[in-house]
Amino acid sequence: MHVVTLLAQPRKKHPLAKRKLLQKGQLETVGRGTFGLVWLTDFFDAFWTCAQEIDSDAKVKLRESGFDEMNWTAAFRFAGFKARLSAQKYKGFYGVPRNCYLQLKIGTANPNDLRMFLRLLADKFEKPPWAINNWSKLEASSGFDQEAIISGWSEAMGREISVADTAGGWSLPFMGGSKAAADAPATPDAGDIEVLTDSEGREHRFRVHGTLEVEGEEYAVMSPAEGGEDVLEVDILHVAKGGGYESVDDEELFNALAEAAQEHLAA
Repeated sequence: MHVVTLLAQPRKKHPLAKRKLLQKGQLETVGRGTFGLVWLTDFFDAFWTCAQEIDSDAKVKLRESGFDEMNWTAAFRFAGFKARLSAQKYKGFYGVPRNCYLQLKIGTANPNDLRMFLRLLADKFEKPPWAINNWSKLEASSGFDQEAIISGWSEAMGREISVADTAGGWSLPFMGGSKAAADAPATPDAGDIEVLTDSEGREHRFRVHGTLEVEGEEYAVMSPAEGGEDVLEVDILHVAKGGGYESVDDEELFNALAEAAQEHLAA
């Protein structure tokens, strides 16, 4: 049997499934809840869809699950394939998808069948599943570095994947100083000082460190200008299409942007 091991990054926690039923091989999903559920994630959803597309009698069964709903292992059988998909939280305290990684061990007798299946799976994602949220923490937890993860997907799919192909994922690439940022007239240049006025009419000076680009929208990374060069805190503001800035009301998006900005500034 030809077997490969691949690591992936989930981006959404849905679908949620009832733990006890899945332990019996019965997949029943729900829209919300915590206790007695497991977060199967969008990667599981895409994998299960692919399995059912090639085998209507595909089977899945929960093998292990921990106290945290993000830690689990499920086994699959379909069309001559055997697979084991595990989710493991590797950073942070709160249960959010970017705090866990997935490990897929999959095998079949014909390597060409495996390549075709993995290509079908990768096509299900708008952003590549091998784009990891935090490479350094993942390496410390799993023992796989960026090169090993990308090479594993590349060899398994029979398609060359470059490091640049990881830039479109949840890692939120930092765009400050790049040509893409320079071409956008409304986007501030890194190092600029912006004077913003609050709701009470008071002016505040902020240093712009660059922008983050996510799904076609730009977000300015700023810190108080009085703070000097050692940035301890950053603020993230949405760069409005018509000019100016707007607050980021989506808490999950803001936290992801702030984490990516801090990592870049620390580097």
